[in-house]
Amino acid sequence: MTRADIEKQLAEHAAGFAARDATRLAATHTVDGTFESPAAGLVRGRAAILDVYRYWYKAFPDFTLTWESPVIDTVPVPRAGVFWSFEGTAAGPFFGDVRPGAHVKMSGAAEYTFSPDGIVSVRHIFDFSAILVATGVLKIRPS
Repeated sequence: MTRADIEKQLAEHAAGFAARDATRLAATHTVDGTFESPAAGLVRGRAAILDVYRYWYKAFPDFTLTWESPVIDTVPVPRAGVFWSFEGTAAGPFFGDVRPGAHVKMSGAAEYTFSPDGIVSVRHIFDFSAILVATGVLKIRPS
């Protein structure tokens, strides 16, 4: 795959986020692809990946994901790394009862691998505990 091929797949994936369309997002993954994150763990297959996207859009119906310029490598495996920013308002539920209306902002990163058929794998890294605190799911006691 070429850099242009990867850029095209990333653009379609970003367009799915911009459209807030879980089905369109899942369609950018291969049928047997994987999705890994601190929140979802490791899920396999497009149908399971679709469920992850639907879950996040139900919990944060207004969320936006903003990407920085990707770092792309074509050898030995077609892949890209992307730093991103997430922002949204909790509508609930989200791994427990949320404080509806809680505004959440966080940053993270993702590593994508590609094939001509789509995204083969994506691995997200972010502070999951912080988002649980921000939404009121996780309570912390002052020291």
